[in-house]
Amino acid sequence: MRPDTTYLLLFAVNLTFIVTHLYGWILKWFYRPQAYTEHFHELFPAQRAVGVIYLMQVFEIPYLLHIGEPNALLYVNAFSLLFFSIQMLVMCELYFFPRIVHPLKDYWIALPIAVVLLPLFLQAVGLISLPEGWRPWAFVIVTVVCIPYFVKNVKMALRIGRAIRQVNENTYADSDDFPERFARYIQWVPTIMLVLLVLNFYADNMWVKFVRDILFIIANVWFCILTLNPWRKVFTTQEQEIIDQTDQPETGSKRLSDSRYEKLSRQLDELLEKEHIFTEPHITIDMLMQRLGTNSKYIAEVIHRSGYQSFYDMICQHRVRYAIRLIHEHPEERLGDISDRCGFSSPSSMNKAFKTQGKEPPSKYKE
Repeated sequence: MRPDTTYLLLFAVNLTFIVTHLYGWILKWFYRPQAYTEHFHELFPAQRAVGVIYLMQVFEIPYLLHIGEPNALLYVNAFSLLFFSIQMLVMCELYFFPRIVHPLKDYWIALPIAVVLLPLFLQAVGLISLPEGWRPWAFVIVTVVCIPYFVKNVKMALRIGRAIRQVNENTYADSDDFPERFARYIQWVPTIMLVLLVLNFYADNMWVKFVRDILFIIANVWFCILTLNPWRKVFTTQEQEIIDQTDQPETGSKRLSDSRYEKLSRQLDELLEKEHIFTEPHITIDMLMQRLGTNSKYIAEVIHRSGYQSFYDMICQHRVRYAIRLIHEHPEERLGDISDRCGFSSPSSMNKAFKTQGKEPPSKYKE
């Protein structure tokens, strides 16, 4: 019997989906950008993990061989949802936190996914026949298995967000100076994609899957073009500070001797209380490092042991106190001028600093 137009359309799109992912796997596994060959694995720590995502899409072949068939559709949608949910965790950790090494036992986290998908795969290819009424149970079981992975993905996004915020606040004294890091753009992308795959799974419709395939093909073609650029921007180097934030001392940890800490603490107090270094616009931890003649890790330790949450918190505390004092002493002065005198880059930055310190807006003090 001659295939109808609908079948051919669905087949062509799903085949394109698989082929473009196989091509993406070849690029990610074997291609080395000319500009970064020497330090490739350090600059692209998640390259192989992304390649695995591409390669594993060959497991969509049962659906390609049984286009529109309900059992094959349920299997392939369950596979996409469960496999993507765990692989995104692996990829995000490799990309943003590559120094974290997990023991082999940690990878047993993938076992529930394999246990759930195996019977669905065997049913889809016709090797077994599940008992009557199995489909509703399949939806329930996939849901139960997916929930903890979904929660882990949300936690990973929040973890990346905290790392970005910690890096910013350990480096910059003004919220307007916080850089637009690449991680801020992609922080929630895996979670959003996971939500789309959840909707696709519960829709259980070949046309919804068709639309999903089109979207993934477009994204994959763009990603392959980006990969082929031998001089593309290396995002990982921009995020190195996020990786390095794990080296920052936590409150209570000590690398400095007591005498060295006391000396640096006195020098820091003098810069803050006498020289009002916080009034310098766009001041950074590097500028403070030069003034104190030490490294950023020691400065971070002094800051934490002095009771501040971060470099940003320390400067904000002094700027806010100074701003309140100026408002009281010079009620006729404009808030914009006061923000400049305090070192803020803008009145909105001053407002944000007051808010982070738990204070009322500057305008309230003016009243």
